[in-house]
Amino acid sequence: METTTITSKVKNDLSKRQHYIDWIRVLAFGILIFYHSGMFFVSWGWHVKNNIINYDLEPPMEWLHQWRLPLLFFISGVGVSFAMKSRTGWQFVGERTKRLFLPLVFGMFVIVPPQIYFERIQRHQITGSYLDFYPNVFHFVSYPKGDFSWHHLWFIAYLWIYSVICTPLFLWLKSDSFKSIFGKLNNKWILLSFSFLPMIAYWTLSQKWEVTNNLTSDWYNFTVSFLIFVFGYLVGLSKVSWDTMEQNRKFFAGIAIFITVFRLSYDAIFGSIPEDALWILLVNGVLVMLNIWSSILAICGFAKHYLNFKNAFLTYSNEAVYPFYILHQTITVALGFYMAESDLNIWLKLVLLSLGTFLIAWIIYHFLIRPFNVIRPLFGLKSKN
Repeated sequence: METTTITSKVKNDLSKRQHYIDWIRVLAFGILIFYHSGMFFVSWGWHVKNNIINYDLEPPMEWLHQWRLPLLFFISGVGVSFAMKSRTGWQFVGERTKRLFLPLVFGMFVIVPPQIYFERIQRHQITGSYLDFYPNVFHFVSYPKGDFSWHHLWFIAYLWIYSVICTPLFLWLKSDSFKSIFGKLNNKWILLSFSFLPMIAYWTLSQKWEVTNNLTSDWYNFTVSFLIFVFGYLVGLSKVSWDTMEQNRKFFAGIAIFITVFRLSYDAIFGSIPEDALWILLVNGVLVMLNIWSSILAICGFAKHYLNFKNAFLTYSNEAVYPFYILHQTITVALGFYMAESDLNIWLKLVLLSLGTFLIAWIIYHFLIRPFNVIRPLFGLKSKN
């Protein structure tokens, strides 16, 4: 019994590098690239569209959409819990500003405008070259009415805002008086109960505030993402919560799979029910948030069980993933624009679009970003020694 206890303590020492956390981050951003490639083919609104819509892609895309961004906010909160251990509040805000705000501003003026240009061209809203279009950015009229936007970089903007406003809370939570509380996250029901606060956000905000990613009128999305970011910070401080997720990974996965299958099957057979009745709103809030949160817990549990190792790919990808995220959607939109009218098979187009995005992002990162200290900070990377 004594040996088991000692082994458990070593295994759960979060002061050491937890490679499964890096794997979650890398794989989550990789999935995002595939997801945005898929957006080119489905009926939902996006910046450029293929000449033929593929409705078969929508069920798996809908499944991914449920948890892909909440997982990213969660794992970002976990990362913050490690970053705060060795920094004061002001040091943390300064570091977040360099890693988040600087790439955001650079991206809004350099990375995002081509996406708007290709969208305007495909929709026959403008003619002319990119050089003719680019001065419109400096009119500072917000998209979609104007041509100034953060597009997919909204995630970075929200992370920076969350980090700044939560700094006093995070400093408070890492004090000695809270250490005993984090040790109590050793029960699957306690972890599952975290989903209740996002349920309240769903019940009170979802009908009034649709998801816009524009910060000023996005209070449902802003609140849920904020809560999951904070949950990530709390779990990041808890040694036992990761063991709890690992030990109950099948339980959490079972909940997520059951809810997903139930909702997709019900909608396919009976159609979606409008939330004009209070009980429908309440039930949907429970199902949506329990599904999101149990998916996150399951993914983390399986990652801890199977992915707690390091290799050359992880070492390289852990740094590359942030520049890949900043670059990827512009590459996908540009490739999609030139591929849209092609007669190629849709599935071949999807493969070419996804692989093309990865390949071009890698070329730009490896040869134009990674070697140069003057460029690295613009993509959120520290200077090389």
